[in-house]
Amino acid sequence: MNVSNVLFDILVVLVAAKVAAELAERVGVPAVVGEIVAGVLIGPSLLDLVGGNDEVLRTLGEIGVILLLLEVGLEMDLKELGAVGKASLLVATVGVITPLVLGFGAMQLVVDDQKVALFVAGALTATSVGITARVFGDLRALATTEARIVLGAAVADDVMGLVVLTVVVRLVTQGSVSALSVAGILVVAIGFLVVGGLIGFGIAPPLFSWVERLSRSTGTLVAIALAFTLAFAQLADAAKLAPIVGAFVAGLALARTDQSDRIARELAPVGHLFIPVFFLQIGIDARIEAFTSGAVLRDAAILLAVAIAGKLVSPLGAVGSPGDKTLIALGMLPRGEVGLIFATLGLQQGVLDADLYASLLLVVLATTLITPPLLKWRYTKLRQQASAAPAQPTTPMPLGGWLRVENGLVILDGTPPNHLGLQLALEAAVLMAHAHPSPSLLDWLSSVPPEQFRWEGRAASVFLEVLRRGNARSWRFLDTLGVLEHAVPELAETLRQRESDPFTLDPTLTHRWTAIERLQAIDEADVLASDLRALQHPEWLFLAALLEEGLRDRPGRITLARQVVQRLDLGAAAEQEVALLVADSELLWSVVRQPDGLSQESVLSLASHVDTPEVARALYLLSMAHAENHDRWECEGLRELHALVDQALANPSLTGLEARNLVGRRRNEAIRLVGGEPDVVARIEAAPRAYVLAQTGEALARQSALLETLPPSRNAARVQVSPDETDRWYVEVAAHDRPGLLAAVTGVLANADLDVESALVATWPDGRALESFRVKAQAKPDAPRLQLAVAGSLDLPLSSSPLPEAIVAFDNNVSPWHTVCEVRAADKSGLLHALATAFAAAEVNVHSARVNNEDGLAVDRFEVTDHDGRKLEAQRQVRISAFVAGGATSRRRRFRIGRRKLEANISDPSMVPSP
Repeated sequence: MNVSNVLFDILVVLVAAKVAAELAERVGVPAVVGEIVAGVLIGPSLLDLVGGNDEVLRTLGEIGVILLLLEVGLEMDLKELGAVGKASLLVATVGVITPLVLGFGAMQLVVDDQKVALFVAGALTATSVGITARVFGDLRALATTEARIVLGAAVADDVMGLVVLTVVVRLVTQGSVSALSVAGILVVAIGFLVVGGLIGFGIAPPLFSWVERLSRSTGTLVAIALAFTLAFAQLADAAKLAPIVGAFVAGLALARTDQSDRIARELAPVGHLFIPVFFLQIGIDARIEAFTSGAVLRDAAILLAVAIAGKLVSPLGAVGSPGDKTLIALGMLPRGEVGLIFATLGLQQGVLDADLYASLLLVVLATTLITPPLLKWRYTKLRQQASAAPAQPTTPMPLGGWLRVENGLVILDGTPPNHLGLQLALEAAVLMAHAHPSPSLLDWLSSVPPEQFRWEGRAASVFLEVLRRGNARSWRFLDTLGVLEHAVPELAETLRQRESDPFTLDPTLTHRWTAIERLQAIDEADVLASDLRALQHPEWLFLAALLEEGLRDRPGRITLARQVVQRLDLGAAAEQEVALLVADSELLWSVVRQPDGLSQESVLSLASHVDTPEVARALYLLSMAHAENHDRWECEGLRELHALVDQALANPSLTGLEARNLVGRRRNEAIRLVGGEPDVVARIEAAPRAYVLAQTGEALARQSALLETLPPSRNAARVQVSPDETDRWYVEVAAHDRPGLLAAVTGVLANADLDVESALVATWPDGRALESFRVKAQAKPDAPRLQLAVAGSLDLPLSSSPLPEAIVAFDNNVSPWHTVCEVRAADKSGLLHALATAFAAAEVNVHSARVNNEDGLAVDRFEVTDHDGRKLEAQRQVRISAFVAGGATSRRRRFRIGRRKLEANISDPSMVPSP
């Protein structure tokens, strides 16, 4: 075996399979047809890229067909199969026996060998479940009586087909066709299905519960499931039955386990790889030249006639049952997987020659291709007739309501008026989360004309209830009935895209909404429970979660979301909040990832945007619903961000509408005053919100321009003086932020005998700081002299006098970012310098300061943090109080409590270093 050749063959087959499936889906042809055609194309008949005798590919194909029958078994609910009723079983029986008899008789005229005739006849018995279900699904007709009968019959005759296959293969290999041998093989086949099924049903649930409980590796469960399947395939082979029968029984057993959904989900990618290989191998084995042979075309025509006639008479089994018999007959036409398995086994066993194999292949392809348009034509005609027919008479609503649950079935009592179609479909969807629909419910909902699915009465409130209590079964029910297509077409389109997405390896995800499931899972033990409980309108959050996920990546998704809310008639407030949540679903995560995302300006801007605690809480919950897609540090940051926004919204003076409008007006006024200087404009736009609120537009413009004149040197400073009123002046200092800056500047002012009446401090993100002081002085302060003094004082030691009478209080709750320190003391010269020096001594950063005088009593408020930007802990608060009471003295920037005076009198110009 040449490994390089094998790898090349696998490469060609996998690429060809996926390309063919994609093209087939796009032209409306079942993927299996595209895969067979691709096999013909790459096989010896045309391009000869892959040989027909590659044993590795054949082995992969065998694994593929085992996985295919495993999937069929996993998807089959024996209870539902038993519930389809007598009509489905009779239709299946007629649909198996008739083509078997007709096919055997017709082939007697073509071949002499009875074994060959029986084998070909057996290949005509099965109806394709997958193809039939896909067509009815595309027509939104899966809930109709006809679809239920056809699908039930298709499932039943697949089981019968497997039995027929087993019997025929045994007869062919044993070389006899006696009635006794047929009976014996039939007993063995049915016995294996029954006994193997019972054993599997008994073993599988406890076995896989034990595996799931003890396993640590993510792949253990799916590996054991595959081994379980292969074991049953081996047992079937040991019983002289086809291994695929064992795989089917294993699927039935695994479907009874609590882990069936996970097994199906994790096996799906494996099936996507191996199952197409089987269908490509069918095409590879075909010889295209045989399709032009007169004998092949003759045999194909005979078999096609038998195949069609055998299924067209199958509705005889449904005589006396409701439903259109023609639609049932057309739904039984397509042959599929079992027919192809028949043909392939016949070729491998040497029962069929290349010509008969080609004839059977043509029959499978023909019945597969003609069924969708015929079904669509007939169903459309029936719907048109139903819409034109008068509405069926209604009955009074029972005391307990139209719907009730009994023995796991949602039962419709009576005949409601058609205009309740949407409301009752939604009510049923809520119940469908843990029950199954009864035939009476499906029949009535299928008979309601589509235009009757209108949003009226209680429909909107029930829809919101589906969001709170429904699950994937509920949404699949609504989608299958076509309710979503008529009531919420935006979501129906999303589901269509999911179904056609080739990268969706897990088909069970089609009708799941992960964000809603996360919100539904919040219980009292969850850290999010209090936030969810605090919402005034949790239903708006659930609706936003649905629309955010359902409209993701759709053009105009915000407009579409508004359309849905308007259709539900929930009001303008709901529309506004849902639209904001959908638009900003990723906003909080984006803020958290920013280096300054938790800064004061960022949080205040975000709080102003969301506007209310209700919206902030809903946006936080919506974000946390997708937490599994984010790292742990991001989730922790999100929680902190939410807490900060919540605290910010508690302060309407910073985040309220009036504050937002005022900030906007101040910034715009300042920008107009600076004449469009780009750097100064950028400085104005980056100014901290609290600072902007405390300034006039003129002051903001003047101070921003001052900051732009500051050189990059660390010890640089700029000072400007502006008049306020008689004997009152504004001294504005621009410098690079550093520990002790406020203490240094206030020391200069104190030594210049400037009495500070109020102060405002602000720091920009680039580290430039602005300190504005309103001072009392008879003459205008000398700005150049003050500038030299400030620059020279930045690296000098600091000292302050004690203030034992001062009252110092701290509050960590008033601001999301800072500790607020309030100091009350007798107003006197140098007070602000003493307080600022105490902060520097305690290694505290001052972010803002406001100085006020109340009848000789100074009330100074400072927003402070430690050097790491965190609120102050109790120990640091104690240090500040000690330095305020006892004074502070520094030598080489190390502080101690004391009363020593500053070693250099910076009021003396001779002691001021040159800048």
